[in-house]
Amino acid sequence: KVWDSDVVGADYLGKVILTPEAFMENGCNTEFQMEEACSKHFAYLGVKIKVMGQEQYPDDPAPEFEVTVEKGAGAREYGLDVDRQDLKNLQIVKVVDGAVKKYNERVKPPLQVIQSDFIVSVNGVTGDAVEMLKQFQADQVKLKLARALNTVVFIQDGKKRHGLKFPKQMKNNILVVMEIGGGHIKEHNDKCEDESQKIRVYDRIVSVNGQVGTAATLKSRLERATGKFQLGIQRPCPEDAASSAPDGIFCLL
Repeated sequence: KVWDSDVVGADYLGKVILTPEAFMENGCNTEFQMEEACSKHFAYLGVKIKVMGQEQYPDDPAPEFEVTVEKGAGAREYGLDVDRQDLKNLQIVKVVDGAVKKYNERVKPPLQVIQSDFIVSVNGVTGDAVEMLKQFQADQVKLKLARALNTVVFIQDGKKRHGLKFPKQMKNNILVVMEIGGGHIKEHNDKCEDESQKIRVYDRIVSVNGQVGTAATLKSRLERATGKFQLGIQRPCPEDAASSAPDGIFCLL
């Protein structure tokens, strides 16, 4: 079972049940979907295990990987609900019934397409979410994906306005940081020596003080936050999978 511990207390996050088949032969270094997690989200736990005779853990899963998915008689749609708020990459909001779900059933977890993954290329098209979406009209797509990196940033002083700008049409349960203006977030960044603890343009804010909600709810909580508080951040891995576009929408493929 997994619990978190932070400035607002401890919360039960879910559990993972490991079977011997998952690690006995060659150990494991992968992510397992957690049970009993929030009903609105999928959660994953990374686990490293080495077995007797192994000197090192298995190699880390690749942060970027490619898959080829084809529609067929049993799946006329790809079944991806995607977010294109930065208009450069596509982020997977949900995997529903379709060709991608059938693909996932045939492969091991490190090669599965999961919620929160960033699609950075479709059939060689990259850098333009609209053009990438058009590629899904084909019966087969080759996708390059980047796993999402989740982290927590601690803000020490929230007395001033935050100074962040978000897309005009905020969607789903995230806030996409489009611009960092004058305010306590910029002051935090200027003083912070740890690059991973800085807020970056195109970061996704997914929680405020451990609380999730719609984009509007998150924005309201952020605007009310003062003193010491924490932001749950999601960003592409590797770090350069970001964009400079001003707006975006959601769609189902």
